[in-house]
Amino acid sequence: MIVSRVVSGADVRAFGAGCLLLVPLLGVAFGVPLVAYDAFYGNPVRSMWMENATEKHLLNLGYGSDELLDVEAFYSMKKDAGIKRTRAYVIFRDEPEEKYVYVQREGGQIQQGCSYFDENTGAVESDYTEKRKHMVKDCVRTLFS
Repeated sequence: MIVSRVVSGADVRAFGAGCLLLVPLLGVAFGVPLVAYDAFYGNPVRSMWMENATEKHLLNLGYGSDELLDVEAFYSMKKDAGIKRTRAYVIFRDEPEEKYVYVQREGGQIQQGCSYFDENTGAVESDYTEKRKHMVKDCVRTLFS
């Protein structure tokens, strides 16, 4: 036997009220973890943008894509004034043991960061050195990138 039921206006209103409560709860359930992930690990979309912007910057400087071994974005929890937290490591093909840090200013300009790990001193250095082939003199001093 098939039983049919007529839906009343009260049923529709009750369903609508339940949906109105469900939407904010879903927003909190998904939003809070996403915000927390973004705060600690960065945003994958911003990472992709940073990698593309860094590679474009290097190509505009005259590097060929065959000279770049790797461009990989990372998130720095250290906040430097005027510098975004998503940064990029660049490894050049002719210097595969060195990682160069590139940062993006709030205005969008990509610049090389000065900080690097010096094997000889066992510490992070932030001064220009000619030992690093691709280091530029106008690099940006940051908090340990």
